[in-house]
Amino acid sequence: MTSNSANQKVALISGAADHIGESIALRLAGQGLKVALWDQPGERLSAVQKRVVEAGGQAVAVPVAGTTAQAIQGLVGQVLSRFDRIDVLINYTPEPPGKPLSAVTAQDFVGTIDSILGMQGHLLREVMPGMRRNGYGRVINIASLAYLGLAKGVDVAAAQAGLFGLTRSVALEAARDNVTVNSVVRGDIATPTMSEEESLAIANGIPVKRLGTAADIANAVAFFAAERTKYVTGQTFFVCGGKSVYYSMSV
Repeated sequence: MTSNSANQKVALISGAADHIGESIALRLAGQGLKVALWDQPGERLSAVQKRVVEAGGQAVAVPVAGTTAQAIQGLVGQVLSRFDRIDVLINYTPEPPGKPLSAVTAQDFVGTIDSILGMQGHLLREVMPGMRRNGYGRVINIASLAYLGLAKGVDVAAAQAGLFGLTRSVALEAARDNVTVNSVVRGDIATPTMSEEESLAIANGIPVKRLGTAADIANAVAFFAAERTKYVTGQTFFVCGGKSVYYSMSV
C-alpha cells in the first residue's frame, strides 16, 4: 500500500459488497485513503473489509439495512462519528434486472427509482454540505448504459437517466467549493457467477469483443477521486468497450 498526502482522506463507498464496490475499495485503499464500506448487512461486506485490511489498507464496514432517507442519514452519521469527515463519495447501487413497461407494476417502478436514484440522492444530500464546508470533495456517481433507454428495462432506464441530471446539477452547485461531481457509466462487466457461454454471447455485441472488469471501473473512479482531478466536474465517462458509440445520445 502506498503512503501519500491522501492518507488522511476518507472515502465512503456504497454498494461495497458487490464485486465492483470491492474493486473500488481495494484501489482507493491502495492509494492511501481510509475507506468506509457500506452495504446491506451480511458476510460479504465483512469479507470485503477483511480483504482490504489484509492488503494493508484501512477499512471499516458500516452495515446499514435499507436505502431510505433515515437509513442513509444514520449511515453518514456513523461514518462521521468514526472519521469526522468524508472526502470522497462513491455513489454506487447494483441495479436490479429491468422490466418492460407491460410488466412493471406501480410498486416495481417506485421501488427501482428509490433504490437507485433515491438512494444516491439521499447520500448526496447528507454528504455534500460537509464537503462544501471543508472546501474539498470528490463525488463519483456510478450509472449504467441503461440510462440510454435500452429495451425491456424502463424502470431502470428512468432511474439511471435521473442520475445523469442529478450529477450535472449538483456539480454546478458545488463547483466553486472545490467539490467535483462526475459520473462513471459502466458497460457490460463480468461477474463472478457468469458462465463462459454467457460471457461470449454478451462480448459479441461489444466493439472490443470482451467484457469489462470491475478493475476497469475502479480505474475510472480512481481518476475522478484524485486530488489532482480538480478541473473536471459534471462529466459523464463511459467504461463500456465502445458500446455507447452505437447510440446517438451518449453524452
